[in-house]
Amino acid sequence: MGDGRPRILLAYSLKDLAGTGVAEIVRELMGMDHLGENTYTSGDVILAGFPQDVLEFEVVERAFSPAETIVLSRHRSEARVKSLTVHHTGNPLPQALAGGRPRELGVANPPRAKQLLQLLAQKAEEVGLSGEFEVTLEVTHHGPTSIEAPMVFVEIGSSEEEWRDQRARRVMAEAVVEAVEGGLPRCRPAAGFGGGHYARKHTRLMLESDICYGHIYAKYVFKAGVDDDMLRAAFTRSIPQALLAIVEKKGVGSGDRARIVSIARSLGAEVRYI
Repeated sequence: MGDGRPRILLAYSLKDLAGTGVAEIVRELMGMDHLGENTYTSGDVILAGFPQDVLEFEVVERAFSPAETIVLSRHRSEARVKSLTVHHTGNPLPQALAGGRPRELGVANPPRAKQLLQLLAQKAEEVGLSGEFEVTLEVTHHGPTSIEAPMVFVEIGSSEEEWRDQRARRVMAEAVVEAVEGGLPRCRPAAGFGGGHYARKHTRLMLESDICYGHIYAKYVFKAGVDDDMLRAAFTRSIPQALLAIVEKKGVGSGDRARIVSIARSLGAEVRYI
């Protein structure tokens, strides 16, 4: 970037089986040079491993001040869904059950998320993993939150068997390398509202249209009672800012839909129902 800051930081936890496995392949694919302990570089891209868990990755900005961060991570699910996921970070409710602060969102990166999701889908299809692993967006649901540069998580789910799967690791590594070496797509940044934890309708729109998602709030966020400030943050804690609200009508009650419409209009954003 000319100011000593990395354009992109690829960050992973040294405690994370999926992240460390993917990082090793990324390092090989990019022919990275050793920069320091658990740190490698190629041009203005840095790959770095941290002793902290990924939920505590506020530390990465203090270490490198990157223009943006992509976190290579595991995904854990009680349902043991085999998955390759993309999501942004944050806690829209007054609880912070998994890292970060309550009622605070990380900074979303809609074009990067779209690019990564599309590449994961493409590469999973090429190697025959698409029928075995679900490629999907997840909703905004965990830390870190106190960050000022865009951050997106790319994850392999959802048990140790998948975290160690070399096919899944390679799909994710190749998608990440192609993303950082290519240009970002032109797209319409959106905030999503409603649906389940695996945001399947929003995923389909991301893959099949010019829409790119930043923050997505699941229907359980509305059942718990999200306030207006956090609805507004779903649009504004995003670079670029969301210009579109996409609402799953069945997952969001009429009162909450009216609040979303009011806030969207105040920010100059359009509203679409699915």
